[in-house]
Amino acid sequence: MLELSECESYWLQAIVVTDRLYGTQVPRFWSPRVLGAKMDLTIQIGGYRVQIDEPKNYSCLVWPLRPFDRFLASSTSDSDLHIEVTVVTPLPDLEPASLLFDSAHGCWTLCESDAGLLFESLDPKNLQPRVRASVSKDYRTVQAWILPSLEGGQVGWSPMHLFNPLIEVCLLSRVARDGGLLLHAAGLVLSKEGFVFTGPSEAGKSTISELFARQGATVLSDERVILRQQGSTFFLYGTPWVGSGQYAENGSAPMTALYRISHGAEHHGLTPLTATRAVTLLLQQAFLPHWDRNGMERTLEFLESLTARIPCQSLSFLNQPDVVEFVREHSSVLTVEST
Repeated sequence: MLELSECESYWLQAIVVTDRLYGTQVPRFWSPRVLGAKMDLTIQIGGYRVQIDEPKNYSCLVWPLRPFDRFLASSTSDSDLHIEVTVVTPLPDLEPASLLFDSAHGCWTLCESDAGLLFESLDPKNLQPRVRASVSKDYRTVQAWILPSLEGGQVGWSPMHLFNPLIEVCLLSRVARDGGLLLHAAGLVLSKEGFVFTGPSEAGKSTISELFARQGATVLSDERVILRQQGSTFFLYGTPWVGSGQYAENGSAPMTALYRISHGAEHHGLTPLTATRAVTLLLQQAFLPHWDRNGMERTLEFLESLTARIPCQSLSFLNQPDVVEFVREHSSVLTVEST
């Protein structure tokens, strides 16, 4: 009998459907019970391998949604973040714990008990609990319970209800503790150089991503990137959380420069940022683990190191193709500004 790897089994179960958004044929996945395999989903984001186990083989709804399909990885015994999920109704009651963080009106909360961290997220449709989880204090292991859902006439569970926000919370906490950052920014690679463009919503992250993409750049993300330091080099990583341009690639590149962007009025313009000013602006766009003191301290250390080594500029730009050449010309002579 032919033996298949778990990854190959998933691909054999793929049903190719028309993606209305992209107008292309995109593989999507249904329950792995077709081949009798244990549900084991593994993806890689920012260099971290995230593994989800559902040992009871409960029917899984459409997965992966684009662009998560680009981040699929083979399963491993030494994942960086392991989530064991149980599909159950009703959700179990969790032990009493002290509130650490409330995102907004209880949409998701994180509490602390003697045994570890307790997480709960609500269904936005009825504001009732949809996911509960017990999280280890190092954010490496998670025991999650999730309610079944109904989608397209099929009853099952949705991995996306774990990714947003449970896995994202655990991942950004791990990244912060390891000396990294999840940043609201576009990140791209052109001629092996990595550029990061950060700014608030409507600042132009997707616009500048498209302008660079037309010039041959690989856009790792137009919405969120992960920044990490390895030795004296800083790297940017793509993530599956996309902006209006829908750009997402599972890749990385060494950073050349970082820009705080805004739309210009008459011409492109660059203004150097001091390290102090750059840290202030980056904190405004960072996804911060406010619930984790260690993570916050490491984040500040990371930003201090980043702004001391990577040139940071304020870029105002017009929606014109020549901004690509403008940035490349000036990046070759950038220097780090003193505090």
